[in-house]
Amino acid sequence: MVHSSKNTWVWTAGFLLLGSLNLILAGCHSQPLVDLVPLPVLPDKTVVTVNGEPLSLEEFDNEFRLMSIHYSAVTEGDMRAIKRRLFEQVINRRLLVQEARKIGLKLTQVEVEETFHEALKDSPDDFLSILKVQGVGEQSWKRKLLQERLARKLVDQEVNAKVEIKPEELEDYYWSNLSGYWKSEAVRARHLVVKKSTDLQKVLSGLKKGEDFQRLVSTFSAGPEKAEGGDWGFMALDRISEAYLKALSALKPGEISKPLKDDFGYHLFQLLEWRPRRMQPFTEVKNQINESLLKEEQDQRFDQWMAGLKKKATIRVNQEMAPVVGVTLEGLREE
Repeated sequence: MVHSSKNTWVWTAGFLLLGSLNLILAGCHSQPLVDLVPLPVLPDKTVVTVNGEPLSLEEFDNEFRLMSIHYSAVTEGDMRAIKRRLFEQVINRRLLVQEARKIGLKLTQVEVEETFHEALKDSPDDFLSILKVQGVGEQSWKRKLLQERLARKLVDQEVNAKVEIKPEELEDYYWSNLSGYWKSEAVRARHLVVKKSTDLQKVLSGLKKGEDFQRLVSTFSAGPEKAEGGDWGFMALDRISEAYLKALSALKPGEISKPLKDDFGYHLFQLLEWRPRRMQPFTEVKNQINESLLKEEQDQRFDQWMAGLKKKATIRVNQEMAPVVGVTLEGLREE
């Protein structure tokens, strides 16, 4: 339901908006827990309040700048949609963090350190400098990470941990979807490819001397399977070129093919095993089915649980500030 006033739109029970909460580390590094304290925001800098807690224009601006790192080239229409989704995500986090604080759920210091370590593990070495160039403070970035980590912890505890798939459900799913568990015919082989004929001669010379093909692959091959000694695992026949299949079909397990030349270089294959088309047994796919059904059920439970939080929430959006963060009255109106 939408109520309007001169400067503010109010969303009460029944409408989803999603939010953010500033986190402050309580005490020094030795403090074992992370506490949650909403930061004060001046009324003229408040974009939205979630159950009475304000979110500032600066918070949304930081979120947008962080998002811009990953969306460098988008159309104007796409950007409007992205901003709208970002607005929802920010308010969603606020609702989740509020719920975590309500039930006394906190992050341990270990979880805090893990969060920062994971975030930086796959980031470029100059990531913090990139943040600075984007105009995002390091502390703002860290608060966002901790908000997200706490939200995940809350959902894991209140939703995911309470979902269990019964053994009979797994078997029922398997037998009801039996046609999906056929494995096509496949072949496992070791593959060596070199670009120069001189390298091929070195490999062939090594084989004549009785050297191990796997070791020769690891030494000379330019193929993607080099680190595995050329072993490409079981590969479906429809993924292998006719020329390669013809070479493999002439071999017995353990035998090595004659050199085959194409645009990629000189190839040698060692046949390891043919696997006929077969039905995967239940024991082989049991864990896969469990993960799939578990995720599906958790998503459904989360939607129901989150609907309860939204129903009780009161969201007030500053009419004058909303367009600045990319939302409009019509865009936020219930369908």
